[in-house]
Amino acid sequence: MSLFSRLLDYLRGGSDGPELRLAARMNAPLLIVEIGGYAHTTRDWSAGGACIEGFAGETQVGGMLSGHLYWAGDERRLAFTAETMRIEPGGALALRWLDLPLAMQQEMEALVG
Repeated sequence: MSLFSRLLDYLRGGSDGPELRLAARMNAPLLIVEIGGYAHTTRDWSAGGACIEGFAGETQVGGMLSGHLYWAGDERRLAFTAETMRIEPGGALALRWLDLPLAMQQEMEALVG
């Protein structure tokens, strides 16, 4: 684990406690997260982060990922940066947005209501 990852874990109070989500999670409309040229569907998403399915790339908890976000059927591709929060068996990956485009954040917040 890198020094930066350990520092983030320490500042968060460790990772053994219950997960405390501040934002409501949604699964519709379908959000696509593209990383390294590969498109991943989301299991759920919020203005705080998302869980993607079938991630086969390399990362670790605390690792930074970047790519593009878009709604299924939308032509726009909006750049993002996220932190890897959790890696589940089978390739599910929980992300926390670090740099979410304002347009996407506003759309997500409007959809959550």
